[in-house]
Amino acid sequence: MSTPLIQISGLEKAFATKESWLGQWRFHRGKFKKHQDSIHALNGVNLTINQGETLCVVGETGCGKSTLARAIMGLINPSAGEIHYLDQRIDHLSDQQRMLFRRRMQMVFQNPYASLNPRMTVYQTLKEPIIFHNPELSLAQVDQQIDDLLESVGISASSSDRYPHEFSGGQRQRISLARALSVEPDFIVADEPLSALDVSVQAQVLNLMMDKQEERNLSYLFITHDLAVVEHFATRVAVMYLGRICELAPTNTLFNQPKHPYTRALLSAIPRLDSNTAEPIRLIGEVPVPTEQPIGCVFQARCPYANQRCYDESPAMIAQEDTSSVACHAIEEKRL
Repeated sequence: MSTPLIQISGLEKAFATKESWLGQWRFHRGKFKKHQDSIHALNGVNLTINQGETLCVVGETGCGKSTLARAIMGLINPSAGEIHYLDQRIDHLSDQQRMLFRRRMQMVFQNPYASLNPRMTVYQTLKEPIIFHNPELSLAQVDQQIDDLLESVGISASSSDRYPHEFSGGQRQRISLARALSVEPDFIVADEPLSALDVSVQAQVLNLMMDKQEERNLSYLFITHDLAVVEHFATRVAVMYLGRICELAPTNTLFNQPKHPYTRALLSAIPRLDSNTAEPIRLIGEVPVPTEQPIGCVFQARCPYANQRCYDESPAMIAQEDTSSVACHAIEEKRL
């Protein structure tokens, strides 16, 4: 097998809470002690992304999807773990050292209304990265490349002198994609790029991304909460809950034979026109507070199949016969 494009091992990230100095003191066993809480966003994430594939990460709000994306791109520093691009570790690199990988790894952000500089025209937005990474190009070559980029994403080249506020949301997201493609990357992280768009525009942007992947053999890490998009777009799917991967499987396998109780609950919530569809699975309990490092299975408080082992021991990802991997004691013990 070829070397994975991105390999993530034991990735963790904790954010210190912004408490006042006085609020950090606790009374414990007759003494005041200083203590600062942390939000544990990632708790030992292991993932591989292969060349030319689309790995979709799904899960409810606050499960750590965007934190994972930003850690991979170097926008935040992980608390522990390693990230490798091909054979080279990149998570510990300085900004100057990481510059070699900026061209290979690009990101498309969630909000097309905030991700483009309102003071720069589309031409200036695209010209900046092209000139930075290709200083040998002449101005005529840069202009031609910008025109080709805009036309390739369905934006008229004659619109390059316009500002972002003169475009619709879907057009802005196309421009964001053009900016990411301007440096000819191998890997693009898309953090919920469709959530601010109308459904019809979502389909246009999604089809555009698929076309570009086929043309350039791009690899995507696609973060979304829309399972309909996942079923249409993904090669493999990773299901996250409270900073951990619960299930990882090829798309068809995940949708036809979901295994983890959380995955089953997620898929049962998809609206269906078929009247024979089973009732949605209603989860009991509340999501645990992320200020404490979870002990045992992160889904224990809401899982109807949890036993004492689930409260004491964190489940490992175990490979299944159908090429999926699941972190669940109930499945390992064949109780589910």
